[in-house]
Amino acid sequence: MQLIAEDRRITYSIVLGIPAMLIAWAVAHDQYLVRIAPEHFTEYHEPLWNISNPPTLAAVYAFGATIGPGLIMGLLSAFFGRHGEEPKVPVRTIFLGFLIVIAVTEALGALAGFVVWKTGEPIYPQRWYPDRTLPIAITQSIQITCYATASVASAFYCIALWMLRRRCNRRNGAR
Repeated sequence: MQLIAEDRRITYSIVLGIPAMLIAWAVAHDQYLVRIAPEHFTEYHEPLWNISNPPTLAAVYAFGATIGPGLIMGLLSAFFGRHGEEPKVPVRTIFLGFLIVIAVTEALGALAGFVVWKTGEPIYPQRWYPDRTLPIAITQSIQITCYATASVASAFYCIALWMLRRRCNRRNGAR
C-alpha cells in the first residue's frame, strides 16, 4: 500500500517542502536571538564542531533542532492532506497552512520576548532559565513559547487538514 496513490513528486514536495520552510524560519529566528544573547548558544548549548562564530552556531543548532520535527510534519501534512480517497488538499493550501503555523509561532514568541523586555521579569518559572540576566530571560522565554506554540499549532494544523478534507467530501456528496 502506498502512502499516497499519486505522482511521488507531489508527495516529496510536501514531505521535503515543510521541513525546508521550518528550517528557513528557525535559522532566521535564531539569528535574531543570537544578537540578543549570544551566550544563549555559546554558553548554554554544548560546543559543536569547534564552531566559535555565534551566528553560525545558532544556524547549525536551528537546523539540527528542526530537521526531525520538520520531516515528521512533512509526513503528517502529506498524510492528513492527501492520503486516501477523500478530496486532496492542494499542495499550495498545505504550504500556506503551515506558513500560518510558523507565523503564529513567531508572533507569540516575539510577544513573549517583548513582555520580558518591557517588564524585566521572566514569564516562566525561574528554574526554566539558565541564569537571571535579562537577555537570557528574553531569549529563553521566546524559545519556550515557540516550542510550546509550535506543538499546539501543529496539532491544530493537522486537525484542520483532516477537517477540510471531510468537509470537501461531504460537499461532494460522499458518505
